[in-house]
Amino acid sequence: MSEAPSSSQEAENKPMIMGAIENGNQNVESVVLPNQPRPARDMKGLLKFAMEATAMEDAPNSSNFEPMDPERKKFLEEALKSMTVDLIEVLTKAINTLKTVKDLKPDDDPDEHEEALETITDTVDNVDLANDFHKIGGFDVILPCLTSPHTSLQWRAAELIAELTQNNPYCQSRVLSSGLFTTLLEMVDTGASEAVKVKALYAISCIVRNYPEGLASFAKQDGFSVLLRAMQSDIEKLKVKSAFLLTALCGQHPAIKDDLQKMGWVQQLAALLSQEPTPSHEHLLSAMLALVRDHAQCIEDCRDPSLQLKSTLTSYIEAVKGKEEYQEGVEYAQLLISMVFTDDGNSGER
Repeated sequence: MSEAPSSSQEAENKPMIMGAIENGNQNVESVVLPNQPRPARDMKGLLKFAMEATAMEDAPNSSNFEPMDPERKKFLEEALKSMTVDLIEVLTKAINTLKTVKDLKPDDDPDEHEEALETITDTVDNVDLANDFHKIGGFDVILPCLTSPHTSLQWRAAELIAELTQNNPYCQSRVLSSGLFTTLLEMVDTGASEAVKVKALYAISCIVRNYPEGLASFAKQDGFSVLLRAMQSDIEKLKVKSAFLLTALCGQHPAIKDDLQKMGWVQQLAALLSQEPTPSHEHLLSAMLALVRDHAQCIEDCRDPSLQLKSTLTSYIEAVKGKEEYQEGVEYAQLLISMVFTDDGNSGER
């Protein structure tokens, strides 16, 4: 337990704290009290901080600062150096491990390579380190991991791409130019496991959202057809992620709705919504809302009597009534009915 300050210390500190408050500084914790070393901002500052604190501990009543003796200073510098990690070295070591992934056979143990991928993914959460990873040749080992016979390496490599590219135009551009994006699209369609498909779509989402060049490549490579097939799969996570991506893209790039309308997306979403309600329905309804909002032709498509969309929405609301986990989906369905079937006096399906 820390020792309480003496009354004399409190008396000395009180005027300074009160003065800070009176001057508009409400954050008392930010006030630097007398005889307290300032917090360090870098390694050099940390060394100075430690030296000042040590001097105060050795001679609390002395106001004179004396340099630390060379032997003690050297010891402290070495201790601090031993606690730092060279992250580029960490990445380089993991990359070297993954250079042998192409030699792995289906019966080989991929544990070491899995760990290397996880290490890189944990390290490149910083944009600068993500870019450094590319600059030191890291992207060269990703494709062999994506095409490995081990699905555990495939989905971890896709997850790594997602980490590298999220809100990072530099890495988004490099993924497009490297051909990795095409492989990811193929993985969503033909991946050997649920995890592979889901992580590949996650990586695609990180590349195309808020990045026009990524969206252009996605459209050029028939990515919306891949997205539709993902939405039609029996994998709930894949349906949710594909619906989420469609919602995001419609919101960020309303111009794509013209092409989606011509591709028959309203009809496809209506067919999916007519199926037995599942948790993914909430996201499908959100996607339909994003598609029809402020788009007259999509709204007109929704009113096609053959789709029976109003009946589908009404039945959905009735089927999940009282179930809290479906409440947001109910709100989306009600909003769709209001948006599509009550506009301009159109109260029912034609």
